[in-house]
Amino acid sequence: MTLQESKARKVVITRSREGNEDLARRLGEMGFEEVAVDTMSFSPPHDWSGVDGSLKRLGDFDWLVFTSSTGVEFFANRASALSMQMPWRGKPAVAAVGEKTRDALLEVGVKVAFVPSEYLAEKLAAELPSNRGKDVLLLRADIANPLMTRVLGRRGFRVEEHAIYRTSLSTEGQGTDLRGADTIIFASPSAVDGFASRVDPKMLGQARGLLALCTGPVTAQAARRRGFAKIVTPKVHTFDAVLEELGRATSNA
Repeated sequence: MTLQESKARKVVITRSREGNEDLARRLGEMGFEEVAVDTMSFSPPHDWSGVDGSLKRLGDFDWLVFTSSTGVEFFANRASALSMQMPWRGKPAVAAVGEKTRDALLEVGVKVAFVPSEYLAEKLAAELPSNRGKDVLLLRADIANPLMTRVLGRRGFRVEEHAIYRTSLSTEGQGTDLRGADTIIFASPSAVDGFASRVDPKMLGQARGLLALCTGPVTAQAARRRGFAKIVTPKVHTFDAVLEELGRATSNA
């Protein structure tokens, strides 16, 4: 099924509370009605010692790698707490998984040297240039897929990884009313799992009949595992691409 076959007007959004607020505003500007389901929340690590130790010797690394704008936010806050100079001179070069993460880094004054050809963590690992050196500091979520680290290791990179933030799935508000919705947006596998954990079984059964618009193939795979059958993934794995697909669906309906 293609998104153009849908006449999507009421859309279920499944991010964190802050993410849903931003996405709801953008959907409202496009004329869509949203049903917000806050599927997750983000919080600092229980113990900052590992992160702090790496940040205090940041110049030892050739690459500093981010896989989300949320990770950038927690990094910037911690760098400020440690009175780090932003931006810094010399090493490390910085890699971002996609445009949104790159833009978040630019907002805090950090220039990005590399963005992969596709906005996927695995693609970043496969394409990260080695000509700048192979010592990598990877800062991302505590529940991140370990495949990225394995790919970098197979390519000869020496990876030091820390969870810069923790992700908690929401199980509150299981009575969310999805009536009238025809599309649901998932931005990550954890959003899929958080949604499935939050709604009651009857509601989850109804949700599986919606068109699931997933921002990337890994998220689409998670949606399939949870029983969603009608899945669309835009060619570019960003929220802008998702909203463009929705806009085209509306204009063609």
